[in-house]
Amino acid sequence: MVSVKEKELQITEQRRLRDNLFDISSRIMGKEGAKFLFKVYDLARFDIFGKPKGAIGSIDVTNRCNLRCRHCYFYAHDYESEPELTDDEWIEKFEGLKKEGFPFYQCSWIGGEPLLRKSLIERGMRYFKSNLVTTNGTIELPFWPDVNFYISIDGPREMHDSMRGKGTYDKIVKNVNRPNLKILLSMVITRENYRGVETFVDEWRERGGVRGVLFQFYTPVKGLENDNLWPGWELRDRVIDDLIRLKGIHGDFIFLPNEVFEMMRSDRCQAITRDCLFSQVSFCFDPQGREKRPCMMGPMADCTRCGCVLPFHLKALEDKRLVLRELFMSLRKAFGRPVLH
Repeated sequence: MVSVKEKELQITEQRRLRDNLFDISSRIMGKEGAKFLFKVYDLARFDIFGKPKGAIGSIDVTNRCNLRCRHCYFYAHDYESEPELTDDEWIEKFEGLKKEGFPFYQCSWIGGEPLLRKSLIERGMRYFKSNLVTTNGTIELPFWPDVNFYISIDGPREMHDSMRGKGTYDKIVKNVNRPNLKILLSMVITRENYRGVETFVDEWRERGGVRGVLFQFYTPVKGLENDNLWPGWELRDRVIDDLIRLKGIHGDFIFLPNEVFEMMRSDRCQAITRDCLFSQVSFCFDPQGREKRPCMMGPMADCTRCGCVLPFHLKALEDKRLVLRELFMSLRKAFGRPVLH
């Protein structure tokens, strides 16, 4: 049996070898090129050979938000009565995880509204190889060129503002005009906004400034009186037909592959969510630094009607051909070549 000390020495040696390889690569192809190469390497290693526990996950940066969106799962949890971890306490937690051999691959910084604690993200993201910030887009985006920003938009202006508040759509339009940042738009499809999907895609494809759009379906959450937002199985299947049709028109601007949409259909989805790969491999921490289960949505989410894209995307990546295709697409994007299909 390997002792704790021996394990720490193994981890230290692995890091030393990786750092040396990175230094050599940086001298050959530049620091940015080396960083991209190592990201691709980690993605391939985890997707082809299986993700280790804790390779991907999320951190609830704060229990505070500058909006009160009607469909937000966060308010089903009583976080506001408890103090958040301070920046220093989070760093102490990361240092403890480092000693345990935590993978520190990919982290989604969520909330609440994560950009209310920019200083924590700036310090914390240095621990992870890949970082994603999910924000409501009403706060000016910091210049973090290595970060993937997911901006929550729930359809065209009128539909979006009815869910998130008057004037929020126009604030987003202003804030995402940042061609030097990596920005994707994420739309949660509900019974109220599904008719706006095509207009939403057409509008943002024409406007430009973002790398693509991502779609998920509303997941009912116990404790919130929003069950009427769930589209139901029949409507969800019809919307999936529309998304696949739009994918044929707009190609990779609709970020997910068709295989993921097919897995979200009513006759396949519950078998996947019953054995949710995301809950098995992910880490999810609440604002107090405690582990959340089964995922970032917490125990109040109705997993039998899950609309989150993550379980389906991870399941689709079990097909190694899809993994290789996505890696190829990432390489083409990185070197500025458009991918249409």
